Parts: sequence; structure tokens; C-alpha cells
Amino acid sequence: MGADFDASWSSIGPQMLEVVETGRAAAVAVAVPYTTAVLTETGQVAEPIGVLSASAFLASAPDGRPVDSLLEQSVIKAKVAVGSGMTTERALTGAGQWLTMATLTTLADTRRMVYQADIMQRPTLTGFMRMLNPPSCKDCIALAGKWFRWNEGFERHPNCDCIHIPAAENVAGDFRTDPNAMFDSMTPAEQERVFGRSEARALREGADIYKVVNQSNRKLSTANSAIDTIYRNAGTRTNAIKMLQQQGFILDRGRVVVPRSPGVLTDAQVIAAGRGKGAVTIAGQRVTTARATRFDAVTSGTRDPLARSTMTAAERRLYDANYRLDYALRTGNVPRAIGTSSADIYAQPIVATPARIAELREELRLQVALLNRTSTPDSVRRLARLLGL
Repeated sequence: MGADFDASWSSIGPQMLEVVETGRAAAVAVAVPYTTAVLTETGQVAEPIGVLSASAFLASAPDGRPVDSLLEQSVIKAKVAVGSGMTTERALTGAGQWLTMATLTTLADTRRMVYQADIMQRPTLTGFMRMLNPPSCKDCIALAGKWFRWNEGFERHPNCDCIHIPAAENVAGDFRTDPNAMFDSMTPAEQERVFGRSEARALREGADIYKVVNQSNRKLSTANSAIDTIYRNAGTRTNAIKMLQQQGFILDRGRVVVPRSPGVLTDAQVIAAGRGKGAVTIAGQRVTTARATRFDAVTSGTRDPLARSTMTAAERRLYDANYRLDYALRTGNVPRAIGTSSADIYAQPIVATPARIAELREELRLQVALLNRTSTPDSVRRLARLLGL
């Protein structure tokens, strides 16, 4: 990269995209047979309802945006850094470090999307276990062997390379799934480097590893992938599988669908029971629940194009970028969520600095630029018109 960031990226960007997409394709190819192999090795039986579509996992970045727009964020960061007074060389160095982190995280998240989808489409599998890929940080070590329900997101930080193990229960004894075994396998120097001198000493003396890590006040920052969004919005496992099928992650192979796990209800049953129905009040404002909005749209066959809970992933990217910038300009704060949220009303506000507003403007500009692509769905262009973009 040279001093003219746009000109440099126009040459480097396509090459970077090709390399990353090649890596993602390799990651998916390895990940597709993974769950079947693990189930065979661990003696578990969990039949899938369909066949995973490898191409669907490569249609966009794990967070739902186009991969090229994700990589272009490095250029935005370099521009913002220069705008704040940093030298070109330092700005490019920092942006390059961010790009490395983003690329590695994208590759790992692409692989994890396949794991999560394959676990989800096997109704008799109730969840997954977190497994380390050493060397690991102390936050990941503390989560080793933790069991999560099928619809729980995978907590991860940038560059995290932990993986899912499909399981109904933990298989103890392996240092990759046992935090204490992992700690004991490390040399004293490694223990102190990862946990800190005093913390490592406390652990060697028998302290509780979970309390030691929690007291460090370092929490994992989670990145939302397209699969995570499905988990969050589906409500029931039946809907989650249906949404995966609708978005092309699971292809029907004509088999009889395995019955739902005991106790798993459909949206209609949940709403009939009075949960997730109607509207809730947030700071005096009535807001229709996402579950009810989705249910009404499906049953009626029509939807409000401005109702985020019924939008496609592409529509949400445009809607969210516009919402964040508009909110920041109106309130002077960066929103924690999209739409009316108690988190934004009652929590300590996040001040929208000039640098952050510049990033939000650029994110929206990139989304608007995608409207000129022939592959952009008409529904996204309609949403842009409704938003005045």
C-alpha cells in the first residue's frame, strides 16, 4: 500500500479477496465432513435432516456482509487514523494488523458456521462442547469443555480458533476440554505468560480457575455471524432448521424429517401459550416483539419492509448501517442495538466521536454502493428508497 490508499487498494484488494476466498473454500471443504467424523469417533448417533450446501457458506462473510466490504474496512481504518493525525506509515501498519486479525477470524468463523449448522440440523444432538486448539488464551482455557445448547452462540475473540464438538455431554480427561488439565500441561513460564504471575501461582496452589479468570475482568467480545443471527431470531429449533434451509445452508435430500426433540415447540405453540406475543413497553414506547412480527408475516404472507425481524441478511446490513449513523448524529451516542432497546436507554452511553462517526458514514457508503451491483436483490433497493437513500 502507498500513500494513495484508494489507488493502492484497487490493485491489492482483488488479490487479497481471491486469497481469502480460496482459504474459506478450503476451510468449508474440511468442515463439512467434520461432525460426521466426530460422531463416529465418539460413538454418537445423530442423523441429519439434509445435506449441507458448501457454496451457501461462501456466499458472504460470517457476519453476513460481502467479504470484499469486510476487507475494505482496513482501508477505512487507515483513512480514519490519518485523519486523526497519525502518519501514513503507522496508519498502514495498524490497518495491516487489523486486516490480519480480521482474515484469521473470518476463516475460523467460516469453519465454525459449518459446524454449528451441522449440529443444528441433527435434532437428537442437544448441543456442543467447546474444545481448545492450543496455544490458547486464559479466557478460552476457562471455557474449555463447557457445554452449550444447540442455539447458543459461540463466544469468541479476534483470532480465536477454538472449535465445536457435537455432544450431549463432556468427555472428561482431555486437556483440550478440561481447563485444569490444560493448565497442568503448561510449563510454569507458559502459565505465567497466559494467566499472569500471581494468577498462575494461585492456580498452582489450587485456586478455582473460573474465579481466577473471572476476576481479571476480561470478557470475550462476540461477533455475530449469519448463523448466530438465525439462532437469535429463530425462537425454536424447528424454525432455526427452516431458516437454514431457506438461506441455503441445508439442502433437502428427500428424507423423512427426524421428529423434533421433546419439549421443542413451534412459534405458533409458543405464541399460543402467551410467550413472545404482541408488544412490550420500553421506556413508555410500545414495541412489537420480533417473534410476533415474524409469525404474523409468515401466517399472513405479507410483511412490513421496515420491520427488521422479517428482513433478509442483505436488507439488514443496509438498514443497520443507516440506523447506526442516524442514531449517532441525532443523539451523539453510538447505539448498542438496532431499534428501541433498554440497553441504549438505561446503560452508560457510548459517545460518538468524530472518528467513529466517520467509520459509520463509510460503512453506510459501502452499503449504498452495493445497490449498483446487478446481484443486489430488488428488495434491498426498495428498502433503500423507503429509507431515503
